[in-house]
Amino acid sequence: MKGRLLLFICISLVAINVNAQLKNYDFKYGKLFYKIINAENKEVYVVAEKGKGKYTTKLEGDIDIPEKVANEDGIEYDVVGIGKYAFYMCEGITNVTLPKSLKKINEKAFLGCHNLTTLNIPENVKSIGKWAFISCAKLKEINVDPNNANYSSLNGALYNKDITKIIQCPCGKTGAFEIPATVKEIGGQTFYGCMNLNEVTIPSGVEKIGNDGFYACVKLRNIICKIVVPLTGDAMGTEVFEQVSTASVGGNCVLYVPEGSVEAYSEAAQWKNFSPNIKEILSSEIKSNTFSTFKAKGGTGEIVILQEEKGKQIEIFDLYGKLVKTVKNNSPEFSIPFSKGVYIVKYSNHKMKVIVK
Repeated sequence: MKGRLLLFICISLVAINVNAQLKNYDFKYGKLFYKIINAENKEVYVVAEKGKGKYTTKLEGDIDIPEKVANEDGIEYDVVGIGKYAFYMCEGITNVTLPKSLKKINEKAFLGCHNLTTLNIPENVKSIGKWAFISCAKLKEINVDPNNANYSSLNGALYNKDITKIIQCPCGKTGAFEIPATVKEIGGQTFYGCMNLNEVTIPSGVEKIGNDGFYACVKLRNIICKIVVPLTGDAMGTEVFEQVSTASVGGNCVLYVPEGSVEAYSEAAQWKNFSPNIKEILSSEIKSNTFSTFKAKGGTGEIVILQEEKGKQIEIFDLYGKLVKTVKNNSPEFSIPFSKGVYIVKYSNHKMKVIVK
């Protein structure tokens, strides 16, 4: 009898322990769960109902996180953080309003919130954890309060305060993305899973690219890299261009680099995976040869070519070095219809910059 009683007690204790492990919160307020992280200062984090982002019923729709909440005894607490995995894979969430009292967003807090489109970071946030907003497929805008002392946003992307490091480009961004000229570091996983970007411009001042920097940017077709000497060693994280359409995997993403840098990039670790699709960016600072009979000028909706020798091939590039058009002159002066923009016209070893209005 005593043996059976002891067995029953042991089983009960195991069950209690399992239930305790499943419970990840101290109290519930509204439809959200909260954990006390500082009893003396009465501060709490928003957390998932169970460990590692699990819920009995996943959260959906609009989520409005209040600045203050109260437990069952009526004791009031300030909401100062979003816990790790708090909204992990809550795909039904469409909007989240963060409180002004918020100081910290922990890692993977919003990972996998695929229907979240915009997130506004309040002014008091001091820390944002790794992968906090990764794999949010429709997220297009991360906006930071201008009064925040630690972070900035520009064109919907997240940066450190002085915009010398880009931290996160939202996964929902489409088309072309130009990293600001002030940026010196591209953080780890910054462009992770940005599957609808087709072009990225990297400024000349970048000194470091973190792990998985452009991981799974599967639709990238142009990378315009203005860094003269390719980053290598500690300046390049691991798998920076993993799952990008590089030539090494039969892809067609073109890497554009400064004039004279093609050979160096073709030999540099990771960068060489783009070869032979590594091409030069043609300089926009071009002066024509004053002794040449070749001239080109931009007009309204056209480029005018002046060249005495007939039947010569003339190439027209955009500023990224992409060949736009090839023509042969059949008269000393002729015009070519062109859309508005800046172009490089090349004939033999002569180049000219023209502006089409």
